[in-house]
Amino acid sequence: MEILNLIKNARSHRSFKNIVVPMEDLMKIIEGAHFSSAGANKQFLRYFLINDKKICSNLFKDIVWASQIEWKPSEDEAPGAYIIILTDNPPKLPLNFIYTDCGIALQNMKLIATSLGYGVNFMEPVKKDDILSLLNISKEYIPLFVMPIGVPTDDIIITEAINNDIKYSRENLGNHFYKHYVPKLSLEELIIGKK
Repeated sequence: MEILNLIKNARSHRSFKNIVVPMEDLMKIIEGAHFSSAGANKQFLRYFLINDKKICSNLFKDIVWASQIEWKPSEDEAPGAYIIILTDNPPKLPLNFIYTDCGIALQNMKLIATSLGYGVNFMEPVKKDDILSLLNISKEYIPLFVMPIGVPTDDIIITEAINNDIKYSRENLGNHFYKHYVPKLSLEELIIGKK
């Protein structure tokens, strides 16, 4: 798949077939983080891979899935795996470096997951201490992002933003399938100058 098409198809999914993602596939996805650029090559990010159904179920309950609309997936629409992104507590680099490294790693993993037929999302965890406790991780780490991974049941449709309205929306097609509309500003609106 051409890289721009892959980027266009690597959207944020919110509903999935509730089936386990094999650990072998998670190991392929994590390679995107492994080979990501890192500020000053410090490599301070760490990862926890989860496909255990019980742990996935516990994580699912504490995630805010769609902040712009009043909707939350049912347990039947839960992802089959998660990758938790962590760093040292306290962080050993300024947060702007840490979050830049996170963004690069997350996007790389998203592209690999998409190429494997999976959908992902990423969000900042609200209950950081609960995640550490659930996974039996020392408080010398802090969770930065949670990445749900699974076989998506929503089609993401990119639309043109009208009057700068960029609020996304969902259409329920029944049987846990959805159309999720994501308005994008035009390229001309994003570019503020050329010389």
